[in-house]
Amino acid sequence: MSRFRVRKIDPPPASHPSELKNLPEMRDVEKVLVRAFSEDIFAAVVTGHDPQIPSNMNERLGSFFMSNVIAGLMGGEVYVAEALDTQEIIGCAVWFGPGRAMFDSEDQQEHALKPFMSALGSELETWWIDYFLPAYDAFVDSVLGKGTKLGAWHLQLLGVDPAYHRQGAARLLLETVIKRAHAAEPPIPLVVETPAEVDIEIYTKLGFHLMPTGKDIQSCKSTYIGATGDVPALWVLIMD
Repeated sequence: MSRFRVRKIDPPPASHPSELKNLPEMRDVEKVLVRAFSEDIFAAVVTGHDPQIPSNMNERLGSFFMSNVIAGLMGGEVYVAEALDTQEIIGCAVWFGPGRAMFDSEDQQEHALKPFMSALGSELETWWIDYFLPAYDAFVDSVLGKGTKLGAWHLQLLGVDPAYHRQGAARLLLETVIKRAHAAEPPIPLVVETPAEVDIEIYTKLGFHLMPTGKDIQSCKSTYIGATGDVPALWVLIMD
């Protein structure tokens, strides 16, 4: 029997987008995600943080993850994993269903993207808009085919408290949506990008495969030159 349960965060129907950051789960979700990515080079680079400096000095990390979560509450679905014995939130996943994407609407841009961008400073904001986002989108389209990601369930974010790694929480957060996608008629593909080579094994065991097909791990990755000069990698996987 699992030690965890997964539940979907559903804001009250009358909630205004500006109120989402005040939902009772949000503070714990932010703390868990910051811990989950405390040593992640990709997260450090996209927030303009030197990966060699302890993550607790990265003031933008929480803002980055909250932009993902709030966008998910507005245009996608947000799930949390909780420990059954303590009811503590120990993991979070943000999904966008077919036809939706993060920051694809004016309300998401206003209440999720804009607060994060305002915390970056002009140099890093320019890096995001002029370099990273176009390069990221071009890479995904090149390996999947244009429109494939938008027609799939897309896992935007998955993080589990390191104290609970390899105990099944991440699998539960994934399988919640995987089962729905498989039950659809016709079945809906699922897409995920990961900056962590170690996570590729987790996804492939669940049925995802690297894109493009027929290439080894190193040939499948894309790299980006961060504003700090660091070069993180990214892989794309699909379950179809």
